[in-house]
Amino acid sequence: MRVNIDQSLNDAGAAELARAIKAGAFSVVEVVAAHIERIGQVNPQLNAVVIPMFESARREAEAADELIARDGTENLPPLFGVPVTVKDCWPVEGERFTGGSWFHRNDIAESDATVVTRLREAGAIILGKTNLPDMCWGFESVNPVFGRTSNARSSRHSAGGSSGGEGAIITAGGSALGIGSDIGGSVRNPAAINGCVSLKPSAGRLPTTGHVPEVAEALRGWNVAGPLARRVEDLRLALSVLGDKPVGPTPAISGLKCTTYIRNGLFPVKRIIAETVLMAAGALEAAGMDVQRDDSLPIDRLGFVYNYLLNECGSGIREGLGGGEGYSTIREFARGVIGKAHISREALAVESYIRLGGPLGRLRGDCSFERLEQYKAQLYEAIGDGVLLLPLLLTKPPKHGGTWAPLSQIPYATPFNATGMPAAIVPVRWTNDGLPLAVQVAAREGGDELVLAVALELERAFGGWRPV
Repeated sequence: MRVNIDQSLNDAGAAELARAIKAGAFSVVEVVAAHIERIGQVNPQLNAVVIPMFESARREAEAADELIARDGTENLPPLFGVPVTVKDCWPVEGERFTGGSWFHRNDIAESDATVVTRLREAGAIILGKTNLPDMCWGFESVNPVFGRTSNARSSRHSAGGSSGGEGAIITAGGSALGIGSDIGGSVRNPAAINGCVSLKPSAGRLPTTGHVPEVAEALRGWNVAGPLARRVEDLRLALSVLGDKPVGPTPAISGLKCTTYIRNGLFPVKRIIAETVLMAAGALEAAGMDVQRDDSLPIDRLGFVYNYLLNECGSGIREGLGGGEGYSTIREFARGVIGKAHISREALAVESYIRLGGPLGRLRGDCSFERLEQYKAQLYEAIGDGVLLLPLLLTKPPKHGGTWAPLSQIPYATPFNATGMPAAIVPVRWTNDGLPLAVQVAAREGGDELVLAVALELERAFGGWRPV
């Protein structure tokens, strides 16, 4: 068993902490206390953990150490004693469950979501619930209940959305592992913006029972539960703990094809982003992958299909944002101006963008599930049994308010929700002011293990997450 924690407990990954606890290097009380202390240090600036569960976490830690003293460590579950957090779109029994909505600000969850149950069964200890946009609809984690979350590396920058609280507190060392959700980049965006790692699994790989908001049946596979962490090995561990099927062996990547996609004609990336993808491609080529570039892939067309079908199939965005009632967008914007918002201006902007952007798919002919399958087949043909390497953000991480421009954040994200393909985020390089520049790795549906293997190689090559 490898146990090598030379740095702070708050810098260690979830798997690393689990090994250390099993080896007796640290007690569960010590590990949990270190993370609660770290949250106390950083959360006043971040506003990431909005529903703390510290007292129950301390009690569970004491009980965990008592169990070890009585029974030993031989049969401990894989996340035993590891402190984790949960996005407030997932119910945790007996705790507030707002979904970031003013209309649900006083709700209490009656039962755990399935992913929460599986975290508990794996021995994890929940420290609290984290911030998000109103009902997950936004690219910045701000809502009328808890306010705005800031980036772990800069108070002037967004933490992303919709799992921004998770991205910020994990990056800052307050939680070893978190569970978010992703219907349009929502676990990938915060990882890329804060500088940690995340996985949007294949459609249906993890259960979404209990998630708020619910998604229309026709689009059910678009919304997924997904882990965020500091280390790629922790994403794999989360997949094994939370998934409905066993995780397969880590595949060898040498000799496999890596298709890079950078120059989306409609949504061009900044030069620094293109250079980052090329750096990652170079590292994968050095690792033995067959790197080929193909900027003709229908990534932009998939984005139009996504938007059209999201509207056509009844996303329920307006109903969810309005607490089940209709509302006037103009009136709600006005309420925000005077500080009495029931719906955040950012969520209103995203809803308007989605509603107005839907018809563009019809104008382009990208307006059917048949067209979606056609584009998915084109991607499959191009990448074969390998991976697709591409950006997520078009620019470096945005400042607060920059998320009003959704076209800078979703063109490279939503195609993989619509196709059900897995996609991972890993930081590759850093700006002069310490902000992360990340890449996205995608593969055929079901290729989660391959995506993680490639992400692991990129982490090895570039160092991955850095302490704040």
